Amino acid sequence: MPKLQLHTKIIIGLILGAIFGAIFAVNPNKLEFRFNDNSQQVENWQEFTFLKKDSVLKSFGKEDQLAIIKYFKNLKDKKDIRQKIKLSDGSEKIFENTVTIEKIKTIGVWFKFIGDIFVRLLNMIAVPLVLASLIVGAASLTDLRHVAKIGGKTLGFYALTAVLAISIGLTFANLIQPGHIMDADAKDRLLDTYQEDAKTKIDQNVSMNIVEFIVNIVPKNPFKAIADGDFLQIVFFAILTGIFLMQIPKEKSAPVINFFSGVSEAMIVLVEKIMLIAPYAVFTLIAATVAEFGFSILQTLLWYSLTVVLGLLVLTFIEYPILLKIFTKIKLKDFLRAQRQVLAVAFSTSSSAATLPVTMDVCEKRLGVPNKIASFVLPLGTTVNMDGTALYQAVATMFIAQVFGFDLNLTQQLTIVLTAALAAVGTAPVPGVGLLMLIIVLKSVGVPEEGIALIIGVDRFLDMCRTVPNVLADSLACVVIASSEGELGEINPDAKYEGAM
Repeated sequence: MPKLQLHTKIIIGLILGAIFGAIFAVNPNKLEFRFNDNSQQVENWQEFTFLKKDSVLKSFGKEDQLAIIKYFKNLKDKKDIRQKIKLSDGSEKIFENTVTIEKIKTIGVWFKFIGDIFVRLLNMIAVPLVLASLIVGAASLTDLRHVAKIGGKTLGFYALTAVLAISIGLTFANLIQPGHIMDADAKDRLLDTYQEDAKTKIDQNVSMNIVEFIVNIVPKNPFKAIADGDFLQIVFFAILTGIFLMQIPKEKSAPVINFFSGVSEAMIVLVEKIMLIAPYAVFTLIAATVAEFGFSILQTLLWYSLTVVLGLLVLTFIEYPILLKIFTKIKLKDFLRAQRQVLAVAFSTSSSAATLPVTMDVCEKRLGVPNKIASFVLPLGTTVNMDGTALYQAVATMFIAQVFGFDLNLTQQLTIVLTAALAAVGTAPVPGVGLLMLIIVLKSVGVPEEGIALIIGVDRFLDMCRTVPNVLADSLACVVIASSEGELGEINPDAKYEGAM
């Protein structure tokens, strides 16, 4: 019997993780109260009331587990707060001196630490891999004009895909109009449950200043940029270092280039070894996500989620194949086959940065992209190319506007295109940050920022979905740029990892 390939194991892990998480889901009708010296569980309440002395602070129903947890967590003074709980059998319980109120964890979330270690290992590799590969790659370029030529092509291609992605998102949002479908009760419940989460993100006061963004590409301290994982600053420093290594005598530059070449090779081998635990890590990550969040919130936000996912599907399976056919001679089947592991890791980790080492390895070994192009295009794309995120921000802005009764005209929607494209450039390649950038887009068209509370509940799932086209577009740009330079090598979509079992 032939051994299963790694990508097949990852897909099996993903499917089994979803099933396992659904079976061992966190019970939405159970809560654990922790006190200083003990704990107690409560289930199947009919009414849950917070009291301060004899005054009612707030009451919740039987389906408000998450709202109860968040409300108690955000209370500033818990000292005199009591919880009065009316159970389904008619009895009542009163709790005092409560320290925390939490969900009761199940086996579905117990092993998430394995997935967290996997993500941290990939993040650990990303910065040294980018730095070393880019220095070596830039050292092989002849001059700054060559760098500027490749950089211009890369940024132009990323801008094209971003505008197309946002346009797709706006088209679906206008056709389906998910915000008009949401009922008032669901709106009030979501705003109530997630208002504190939304306030926390709004209070961060994010903004987009193009001049400041360009200035910040140049690092004051390259070592701080490396420590912070600021890919744009790392790319800038590495390119200059590589180019000017070629301007000094060869006997002095050769040892430095060889050193970084060795680091790059070591990181690639490390990626291959880490990927051996990918099936198990993906299993634990997906199981924990499904077990903790479940699918109930998707029912409430079904039309919004469906609008985003449909847009992402069109982006992935229509826009990208068309661009692949226009700019390269690669068969779509071969391109997607080569990306199987990349897409599985991107979906399960929700992080372009964590996926970057795998993407670089796949582009160089399976798609025939030379290191000097892959090491430039991919790190740049990880930071500035967020097509899936840009599409999601366009749909989310339209959805929130529709819920609040705003009728955005053509000019305002064109503003969304521009602002979402710029916001996507400034989006860090880590899970959840797209919500912060969404605030910028909402501000640009005058839609209430607190509206992000409507969509926070499904952000984790949609973050997983939108990371897939984010990383796929980076690989697409890689082959397009390499093809335009006449440097695309032999494609081998089924090349195995050296360490694969």
